[in-house]
Amino acid sequence: MGLRKSSLFSVLGVMVCVVLCTVASCSSDDEEFTSSPSTQIAFSADTVSFDTVFTAVGSATKVFKIYNPNNKGVRFTSVRLGSGGSSGFRVNLDGQYGTQFTDVEVYHEDSLFCFVEVTVNPHDSDSPILITDSLLFSVENGRTFSVQLQAWGQDVVMMHAPRFTSAADTLTATRPVVVTDSMVIDPDATLTITAGTVLCFHKGAGISVHGTIVCEGTRNQPVIMRGDRTDKLFPYLPYDRLDAQWEGIRLHPESHDNRFTYCDIHGGTYGIVAENADPQQTKCSIENSILHNVAGPALYLFNTKADIANSQISNALDGCATVIGGNTLFTHCTLAQFYPWSSQRAPALLFANVADGKEYPLLQIEFRNCVITGYAGDEVYGARMNDSDAAFNYMFRNCLVNTKITDEEAEYFPGCLFDQDPRDRQSDSNDGTPTPRREANFVNIDTQNFYYDFRLDSLSAARRLADPTYSAGICATDMHGTLRTDGHPDAGCYQSEF
Repeated sequence: MGLRKSSLFSVLGVMVCVVLCTVASCSSDDEEFTSSPSTQIAFSADTVSFDTVFTAVGSATKVFKIYNPNNKGVRFTSVRLGSGGSSGFRVNLDGQYGTQFTDVEVYHEDSLFCFVEVTVNPHDSDSPILITDSLLFSVENGRTFSVQLQAWGQDVVMMHAPRFTSAADTLTATRPVVVTDSMVIDPDATLTITAGTVLCFHKGAGISVHGTIVCEGTRNQPVIMRGDRTDKLFPYLPYDRLDAQWEGIRLHPESHDNRFTYCDIHGGTYGIVAENADPQQTKCSIENSILHNVAGPALYLFNTKADIANSQISNALDGCATVIGGNTLFTHCTLAQFYPWSSQRAPALLFANVADGKEYPLLQIEFRNCVITGYAGDEVYGARMNDSDAAFNYMFRNCLVNTKITDEEAEYFPGCLFDQDPRDRQSDSNDGTPTPRREANFVNIDTQNFYYDFRLDSLSAARRLADPTYSAGICATDMHGTLRTDGHPDAGCYQSEF
């Protein structure tokens, strides 16, 4: 928005001050102030807590109210930070900005807003540390009231428009990396991002790959890519659960041999976009990874060769997976389209051999032991160019698929079940309210708090659906390391332990 820290902070304070002055029921000349020992002051919060604050970046602004319930005005002789201002907390009180104030008045049965923000100094620690302070309110009778302030401060590695040019660049970080402008990997350069690295991108920043990116996460230490906001939009809703907090990853035409292993990529404008390339050369492989909650496509493959295994691709306005031409294989993947921010969402899966009136042969797209479902009545859409001999080859094997097919198409869906009837199962709720089956396939789809757990419910139709022939190698275990040893493993990227 352009306004940062003290500028926004000051504007808010001035606005509140103007409003309070406008609606005040009396002037200071009329008000009688008390110094009684029984004077009471109330606060809307006894503790103001901040979520993790990146050092040197600064926090969002928190607000609380000071109430005067007495029948006379109260004058604070002093309002000050207990630390004297050394903790990094700052206050805007009644239009004044600073760390200490004198002669602050609150009329009878009236209130004041107090805004608080914090900037944490670097402390050379890989782990967050707790920063505390108190805001002390002293009244004329000698009593002092307090509101506690606390924040977790996290040291970070700051990168502004980083560019990687070497054939053997490595990014290893024991602290979060905050990227303030897009990261670029040059042609012929290779960037390896090691296990446990957390990349936090500022609004509008992303990764532009002209060479090769290799993400080497592990089950216990995934590579995480997300937005850099650690605060909350509402008390129940962290910004980390919102989409469009950063850009995403773009693999340009000359990019090749990209690998994403145990990655958690979420909250972007898009997830991974792979641009037109040679469909005979591997563009990317994605294993044991999550692409979730984006404002565009989660995975967009344009005339490329890609291999996706044991991965969750979910909640994307422009579709979970869009594949135009090329050669793509999905094994034990979950494509779940429960995007909450718009009803105009695209289907979970779209595949085609045409784009902008031009043909791109769909050499092969195959789904093995996958779950493809979502809110809509049909979550799979195939687009074939009319009057064209361009290849249009697809196959779904032992998948749970939310789609409708003709008798002629049945041969392309061997061993599949169709997740079609939206209300054929009762929920476990006390009132017996029917739950759409497609949601009930999963452990939790919480549309109030925007929390999603796409592990399979014990009664999911995807249970024991998979063909064990394809449950080998990488897919011998699921994303969480659960063995698929049963002769009839589950479809999707998660194996149930029930």
